[in-house]
Amino acid sequence: MDETNYMRKTIQGNPMLWKFLGVFLVVFFIFAVFLYVIDFVPEAPKQTAQSERSTSSTDALPIVNAVQELPAEDPVRIVAPTVGIDTAVGNPISVSNEVLDNALLKGAVRYPDSALLGENARMYIFGHQSYLPVVHNQAFKAFNGLQKLKVGDEITVYSASALYHYRVSTVKHVTADQGVIELGSGDRTLTLSTCDSFGTKSDRYIVTAQFVSREALIHS
Repeated sequence: MDETNYMRKTIQGNPMLWKFLGVFLVVFFIFAVFLYVIDFVPEAPKQTAQSERSTSSTDALPIVNAVQELPAEDPVRIVAPTVGIDTAVGNPISVSNEVLDNALLKGAVRYPDSALLGENARMYIFGHQSYLPVVHNQAFKAFNGLQKLKVGDEITVYSASALYHYRVSTVKHVTADQGVIELGSGDRTLTLSTCDSFGTKSDRYIVTAQFVSREALIHS
């Protein structure tokens, strides 16, 4: 005789067992109702629905501007280690040729109408280069080797309190007519330029680089 038939016959032939089962079911029902009344029974389906509503409301939130807010700072030094550029950067307040030419005697120069470091706009820095055998003022060699930069090279621009890291995206050799630098807002782009030979205003080398990160300087 298999176990199923044995269990069925045992139950049918034992009235006390039926009474016990009836009492057990009544007690179990009362206990279940009690747990429900005191809100002890977990409600998994409702929690799932709440989670779905939470996810939907999160998806509906407006996208936050990904551009990190940074302080506006003057550039004071620029370094491009792969080509040996390491020079001071001046920040004149006038766009007159005389003022800019005098500033170039001390190093590279940020064009006054271009962005500062940290601003969500384009910064333009230019400088001399010279390959004459004797150069007394090293500022005339500030951007020597600029044309040797490669896409992906790093450029670091210093402020008084931080390092701003950029990555080269383009290197171009253009004529004087083509060498117009467009300024404006919308991205943190660094543009560098220099004439292809000292003392001339013919062809130019123009390098653009995209902002990567800001690193605060730790002063001892």
